[in-house]
Amino acid sequence: MANLDISSRLGHEKQEITIAEGKTYEVNCGAINMLKAQDNFKDGEVLKAVESLLGEKAVRDIEAMNLTVKELEIIIIAAAAQVNELSYEEMEKRFRNK
Repeated sequence: MANLDISSRLGHEKQEITIAEGKTYEVNCGAINMLKAQDNFKDGEVLKAVESLLGEKAVRDIEAMNLTVKELEIIIIAAAAQVNELSYEEMEKRFRNK
């Protein structure tokens, strides 16, 4: 059987979200990382899940912003949208249906 080169299909662009002026974070979209984040969400460790997706600095900034639950939910939906390569609106629909 011939070699099937899929290397050009595996690269992905850097995914980011901006939560406030000057607060833009790269989303870690790795599959293994997302599985760990899902486990954190299931265990109720929301900030640990956010940290795995956006990094430690993002969590410190989020804590300093003193966000509401609704606002934190928006950040989580945005990060999940980037990981799943969906629009925010599509991810929000999926989030609401769970």
